[in-house]
Amino acid sequence: MIAEKEEILPGIFRFEFEVSEGFLRKAEPGRFVQVEVSSGPFPVTRRPFTISSRSTDSIEIIFEVVGRGTKTLAETDEGQSLRMLGPLGHGYKLNSGEWLLIGGGLGAAGFPGLAASIDCGLMILGAATKNRLLTIDGIKTRAITEDGSSGMKGLVTDLLKTVLWDSFSNIALCGPIAMMKAVIEMMPVESRTVTQVSAEARMGCGWGACEGCSIPGADGGYLKCCTDGPVLPALAVNWDLWEGIHR
Repeated sequence: MIAEKEEILPGIFRFEFEVSEGFLRKAEPGRFVQVEVSSGPFPVTRRPFTISSRSTDSIEIIFEVVGRGTKTLAETDEGQSLRMLGPLGHGYKLNSGEWLLIGGGLGAAGFPGLAASIDCGLMILGAATKNRLLTIDGIKTRAITEDGSSGMKGLVTDLLKTVLWDSFSNIALCGPIAMMKAVIEMMPVESRTVTQVSAEARMGCGWGACEGCSIPGADGGYLKCCTDGPVLPALAVNWDLWEGIHR
């Protein structure tokens, strides 16, 4: 059931869903759910959403209205029940040591729950404009926007030029493919080995059957975002091929 609904930025919504205790136990940071956004005679295909955070009896998701499915979901009222598959996929390995979180745009949607589960030393967030910049209270954050409407003006990679990479034992990265590739390329080799990326791809089933969310792997094969990921080691991905596919 939708317990709470809020438009936190123009066209970006936060939904809180009441779920069962068993569901909550499996809602680790980085995993996702498939939500049936319409139950009418011609239902829209379920949409995947990263679990943003969880509480004692609910989970939250954050999403942007970009098409028919998310528009339908955004128009759903509080108190209405929707069918949900999950939690699905593999989440972050919650290793000890200090973490650096790097998010581009809505890529930061899964960071609230992750930050609450680790030792987060710093979070770096970037977006095109302040109306697409997510914020998380209580975490040391540096922000940058392409138009300079919030924080510095520029790209995430501009902020990362001053980062002391060897200060962090773990790195979490999520955002557009080109942005993630650029970040990984500027990292020292040692930092790449401790970086986990939360991949995003178009999904159909969410169970690994349709293969619609395949990602080129570094070993020459393909990874399924829904079952091998969505959280993957950065070095497991063929970034040149993946970026080329999405140009």
